[in-house]
Amino acid sequence: MFRNPKHRRLWLLIPGLAVLAAIAAVACGGETETITVVETVVVKEQVTVPGERVVETVVVERPVTVTEKVIETVIVEKVVEGQTVMVVETVVVERAVTVTEKVIETVVVEKIVEGKTVTEIQTVVVEKPVTVTEKVVETVIVPRVETIVVTPTPTQDEIAMAQKEAGTLRIASVGSVQSFDPLWTTASGTANVSSTILEGLLAYNEDSSTGKLLLESWTTSDDGLTWAFTIRDGVKFHDGTPLTTAEVVGTLNRQKDRGTILKLVWKDFGLEAFEDFVQVVDDRTFTLNFRERTGLALDAIGPQGFAPLIVTESWHKLPATNSAPGQPIGTGPYRFESWSPGDRWSGVRYDDYSPSPDPTNGEAGRHEAFFDRFEYIEIPDQTTRVAALQTGEVDMVQEFSQDLLPRLTNDPNIQIIASPPFRLMGEFNYQIPPWNDPVHGRALRQAVVMAYDNEKALLAAAGTPDRINLCPSLAQCGTVWETSAGSENRYNAKRVEDARKIVQDSGYAGYTIRVMDPVDRQPAHGAAQVTKEVLEDIGFNVDLRVMDWATMVQDRATKDRWELFHTWSGSSLRIGPIGHLRSGDLIYKGWFNQYTDVDGTQRRLFGEMARETDPARIFELMDEFQEYFYEDAIFLTIGEFFNNWAARNDLRGVHGGPGGQKPYDKFITR
Repeated sequence: MFRNPKHRRLWLLIPGLAVLAAIAAVACGGETETITVVETVVVKEQVTVPGERVVETVVVERPVTVTEKVIETVIVEKVVEGQTVMVVETVVVERAVTVTEKVIETVVVEKIVEGKTVTEIQTVVVEKPVTVTEKVVETVIVPRVETIVVTPTPTQDEIAMAQKEAGTLRIASVGSVQSFDPLWTTASGTANVSSTILEGLLAYNEDSSTGKLLLESWTTSDDGLTWAFTIRDGVKFHDGTPLTTAEVVGTLNRQKDRGTILKLVWKDFGLEAFEDFVQVVDDRTFTLNFRERTGLALDAIGPQGFAPLIVTESWHKLPATNSAPGQPIGTGPYRFESWSPGDRWSGVRYDDYSPSPDPTNGEAGRHEAFFDRFEYIEIPDQTTRVAALQTGEVDMVQEFSQDLLPRLTNDPNIQIIASPPFRLMGEFNYQIPPWNDPVHGRALRQAVVMAYDNEKALLAAAGTPDRINLCPSLAQCGTVWETSAGSENRYNAKRVEDARKIVQDSGYAGYTIRVMDPVDRQPAHGAAQVTKEVLEDIGFNVDLRVMDWATMVQDRATKDRWELFHTWSGSSLRIGPIGHLRSGDLIYKGWFNQYTDVDGTQRRLFGEMARETDPARIFELMDEFQEYFYEDAIFLTIGEFFNNWAARNDLRGVHGGPGGQKPYDKFITR
């Protein structure tokens, strides 16, 4: 179902505040009608200790007859000022209402936390058939299962103490590392390198917008066809080599066919030859040169799938399809120290680091290397990983099974940090049968999508109902960009019989599908178990290839070793049209799935998105693309899950946004 254009609003961006416009409608009195009620509630409360229950009383003027109780689950997003976190909580609402038919309610809540006082601005949109009679008082009970981690800017005394104590930060990492080259792979283990050892021209702010890192400034010509960029002076690589535009342009050249937005902008807007599109002016200045104006010039050189993180010639001269050998040499606050495969890798403070003069904001701006060194330690067993955190053998755990969450929330020495929702996915291999069959490939992909039990897979991935959200939207659910376009009778439809007939008629019944199952990463492992069941139910044979995450990362880059695997993406790939453009697996030959976009619809629609300036038309294009996404079954979108990670209570500077888990800007308080 498409969004109603009358109900669309854009985000109103105010410093520290994002307000989502609500939908209002008028109800007819005296009859049983489907009405929309808009409620705005402002509550002030003091942040309590982790695990303490907070009872909030909300008075709602609503005409209903009191007869029965309804229990609702509400997703609450918190945005915390300063070094912030976005926290997802479950709110249980006990409400007495008269229900003449089924009650359907949608609740959107946004919280702004300033210091340690929480001001809640809640917009509740309620659609229900009711009998108009009287006033109801509701009590909202909020179980505090997450810790609100407020990390203000450290004082000079705290910084001095942190530098004096220094020491080693120990992090239990997510999966094994197979490559240190983030220009070759988007694997999360490799991503730990991305903003610790290496740096980009631009980086993610905490709200997933972009801010400066190695760039100092830029200008545009009057006709908008030439953008001149200046990099910061005095920046050195870890081998002592000065950063110049030769390394910048060399890195962009390596990623020209791989960086998702860079490729789109060059092909659709730039001068035809890449050496004309990107040119060196002097050691600190380079230009992007266009044949047509675009608003995506900054995005082309910023964070994206296969982002152009600046590397030295020994790496940028290699083909983008090859993983660079040896250790990474970057410009970040830490330099590479050593790697013991299957055990750990480490970095040490780079004494000649040149930080950005801009304020710290997520992965962008100024960074401090308070620790002398850090270690990413591989602990495959999740229970052992959690035990290591509790005993102080490690300071931070990036991922753990959610059934271990109560064990950590009850530990007074541990802080729990929640991340924004992730999108869980199943990726088809477009390079080999059956998914690339010119006659039956699309129908077979559709068969998997229509038969899939999304809820079962999400529960297998995340553990409990309060950690999942059935979300058919490519854009993040709960945002203004959410849409259900194209998903009817396809998402969570469980149409096994219809799918089985498609497989039978195609001649692929009994065909073996190799599903990669990384048992050390629960979201992918849980989904793989359900995918095996679904594929077998609709007529395929399944070879469930049990492996670790590092092996999967290696094998997915080889076209004939798999037919399907699971992964997930964060919020930066799900914020409006720019999120679509950043997502390599949605783009023609843009990622390891090597999506083929046979009829060119994806490329046409993304080109229109890149040119469009009218917000209403952008919404229409996003709906149109999502219709095509489900029609072509580009990948299997399973839904959203909410994840936690954890750290020792004496570790400062942690948060759930970009940069929140990186070794920089962290220090210990005793």
